[in-house]
Amino acid sequence: MSQARRLKRPSWRDARLLIGILLVLVSVLAGSWVVARADNTSLVYAANRALLPGEEVTTADLSTTSVQLSDAADSYIDATQAIGPGTYVVRAVNPGELVPTLALGSAREAKDKTVSVPVDPASSAALTVGTVVDVWVSRRDPEPGGITYMEPELLLEQAIVAAVPSSGGGLGVGVGRTAVSVIVPADQVAPVISSVDQEARITLVPAPGRTGSGTDS
Repeated sequence: MSQARRLKRPSWRDARLLIGILLVLVSVLAGSWVVARADNTSLVYAANRALLPGEEVTTADLSTTSVQLSDAADSYIDATQAIGPGTYVVRAVNPGELVPTLALGSAREAKDKTVSVPVDPASSAALTVGTVVDVWVSRRDPEPGGITYMEPELLLEQAIVAAVPSSGGGLGVGVGRTAVSVIVPADQVAPVISSVDQEARITLVPAPGRTGSGTDS
């Protein structure tokens, strides 16, 4: 009989060894991915009941839940932070729904309303969302003899522009006019709407040192 061959040590070229190493690496990577996914969760608030605009909200109205939000985490209320006193519902939230960051705000934000006012299209181009403006009105002269306007008067200070018409796509609200939405305190909504209904000429004047520049007339 011929002498039995000695078993050779497996080399790095041995396909079975390479496959085994690859399987181990894949297993390790898969395990790391699962762990990373499990840890990538955020603790946020969910509504225990229907939250309606204008209501004050406390932690008793909310529950905490851990969910995977990825890049959307900043869009919801962080449940690791307490809900401070004087927090109000600005936008409605359904029971069980995660509470968006924009759904809660101050008492003033909860009571403020958005009103569309007609302004000159050319001057509205100088406004952007967030611009703080003073609202001036020039009321129609009741005397006959054509359409004339009286001296302008300050109707509202420190209103905030909520929406402006897109370029070339403004909503017409009359000949030579376009609509700009402004956030108005609840107790000032009626005078602003009354001025619009009476076809007064409305001018939005950006407040000094605030976002935006220019004058609407």
